[in-house]
Amino acid sequence: MVVKMKYGKGHDILQVRIWLLGYVSFIALILSLSCQKDITAPELLYSYEPPQQQNDGCSVSTLQDKGMDTEIIEEVTSQIMDGTFQGIHSFMIVKSGAIVHEAYFEDYTKNSLQTVFSITKSVSSALIGIAIDRGLIRGVEDLVLSFFPQYNIQDSAKQGIQLRHILTLSSGFSWDEKTYPYSDARNTETQMVSTNDWMKFVLERPMQRDPGKEWVYNTGSVHLLAGIIKQVYGDHADVFAEQVLFEPLGIQTYEWNKDPQGHPCTGGTLQGLKLNLRDTAKFGYLFLNRGKWNDVQVVPQSWVEKSTARHIEPESGREFGYLWWKGQYVINGREYQHYYAAGYGGQTIHIAPELDLMIVFTCWDDARDADIYLPILMVYSSVL
Repeated sequence: MVVKMKYGKGHDILQVRIWLLGYVSFIALILSLSCQKDITAPELLYSYEPPQQQNDGCSVSTLQDKGMDTEIIEEVTSQIMDGTFQGIHSFMIVKSGAIVHEAYFEDYTKNSLQTVFSITKSVSSALIGIAIDRGLIRGVEDLVLSFFPQYNIQDSAKQGIQLRHILTLSSGFSWDEKTYPYSDARNTETQMVSTNDWMKFVLERPMQRDPGKEWVYNTGSVHLLAGIIKQVYGDHADVFAEQVLFEPLGIQTYEWNKDPQGHPCTGGTLQGLKLNLRDTAKFGYLFLNRGKWNDVQVVPQSWVEKSTARHIEPESGREFGYLWWKGQYVINGREYQHYYAAGYGGQTIHIAPELDLMIVFTCWDDARDADIYLPILMVYSSVL
């Protein structure tokens, strides 16, 4: 079995060549080559328990009923529990429309609100798609400055910034939140947070490149979506989200940090949204299910397709949609496309449409991503 893994979230592309002589050797070889750890098959700390049916609109099933290898899932869960894979707070698998695995670690439970960081960006993209569908916004070609007349921005270089440039992180603003940690005053997002008007700070940034020409990670530009929704809807983006997204999904408990003007942090600044695991999965499942939740079209199907299509390449081998990432796994010569919402520390909604599979992790708030990559590959192996 030959596996090639591409997972572009600003991290190294992992390429592993595997000859399967059995499951244990498969996992041992992956861990040896990819993590540089000499690990033999551990004693299992976890025995599979089917997820519980709750009155939350989610369907549940079992790994066996969906044709997945229970032993592999027991092993990956055990390895999270024993610290082989670090930083994971909760872990869920949805297969063919049903939750088939749900596990919580340390002190985290089904009721724990988890900071999802930049998964918030993908939620905000969905809000823009809904706003366009409802006629509040004409389309992604709308000029960003048209939503902010109060700032009277006259810079001609900024006149061509369109909404699609915000959605593809290619606005052209000078911005650097990767060179320095968020605790460093040289980080541009940290500079934004120190002001009383974040919208003004972003819009007054100098232009470094033409809009649409280059992908640059810019959380501040995504914060502008909160101002755009306020302008077209008449109330803040969190109120809009509750009406058009959270209520249809049955999401009742959440937190959304806000800027000094009361705008919710649509880019994920100050940790963005907090959701529990099941509610995070509900949002992800909307995209796996073409925008529908319980036969209600919550997000337009056309927006799901546009959001998860390739619009720009951050760098060679990586693809980006409308605030969603894209990647591929090549297994035994066959390519499996996937897309995912991702946040600081390893928060992940990973969707493989061909396999009708979704994997969700909530994780620590560490600058290094939690160890999610090999667990994802192990879940794939349990299906294939």
